[in-house]
Amino acid sequence: MAEVYKFFNSAPGDERWYYASDFAQYFSAVLSSGLLSNDNNEIGLEVKVEPGTLSTNVSVGKAIIKGYSYENTTNLTLKHQLPEATMNRIDRIVLRCDLKNANRFIKLFVVAGEPAASPKVPELTRDQYVYEIAIAQILVRANTSSLLQSDLIDERANENVCGIVQSLVTVPTSVFQQQFNTWFTSYKNGRDTEFDEWFAELQKVLDENAAGKLLNIINNHIAEVATTTNKGHAQLVDDINGNSNSLVPTQNAVRKKIEQTEYKVYKSGKDSNGIFTTVQYRRKSDNTLAAKSVLSGGTSPRYTTRTITYYGIDGITVEKTTVSALSYDIDDDLTSEV
Repeated sequence: MAEVYKFFNSAPGDERWYYASDFAQYFSAVLSSGLLSNDNNEIGLEVKVEPGTLSTNVSVGKAIIKGYSYENTTNLTLKHQLPEATMNRIDRIVLRCDLKNANRFIKLFVVAGEPAASPKVPELTRDQYVYEIAIAQILVRANTSSLLQSDLIDERANENVCGIVQSLVTVPTSVFQQQFNTWFTSYKNGRDTEFDEWFAELQKVLDENAAGKLLNIINNHIAEVATTTNKGHAQLVDDINGNSNSLVPTQNAVRKKIEQTEYKVYKSGKDSNGIFTTVQYRRKSDNTLAAKSVLSGGTSPRYTTRTITYYGIDGITVEKTTVSALSYDIDDDLTSEV
């Protein structure tokens, strides 16, 4: 069948039948698998430890996996297997889409890891019938009767294992750019020709004195230097130093200036584990604030979030802010920052 079209109503003598997989195939082509935000732009399915137990609790939330819809409408408690006597393990809380005929569901599961001296997080199952996204992972310590919130790693923001639902439809900007370049070149060439023809005709009707005066005006305009208040001509230079209004630094000059700037580092907010939660970077030249890094979320030493704020040359104006999710191994060493 060369042409495929879907989702039309039936008519007398012409019935149209569709399967759930047809709708899922359509949605999976335009939406990625992951979590959906609610009306307040908040992401659900947050995992927390139930204190004093071997259970975790998953909040309400929505998701789409391979075009199939999921929603958890009430907080859901998940029980973990009893720990080993001598070795730790890592459990993973996953949202599993199972397309096998005997199942046909999307549900939350705890995937227990293998106990080991250096335990590893269980791999996600992603095959023809089963597709899992990771919500969180937690260290289950040996010979314990309860889980710790500080041992839990939130994986919802990690696009490699979960992530937020995004549109898979892209805008072909390269085509638009090509069309604009073609139009602009054609327009510019046409204007240059028109100006040459106009000036040639003008020379025919002006006497030598008038033509000379006009030439002087044009030459004076070419010689005008641009400033912050006057229009004119400016020169590109590969150096950001100096205070001339007519010399404009290139992108390469700005890059070199940033790379060669020296900073003073100030640390504060030291916690009980000797970790400084706030670090400031100040320019040595004038002591203005260039950037500030702040750790937050979770508990020491497993902070879950790092916020970096970048400031303008005045040290006050905020130019950019980035927020990264932090992940650790069982030795509390930082393993990823995404």
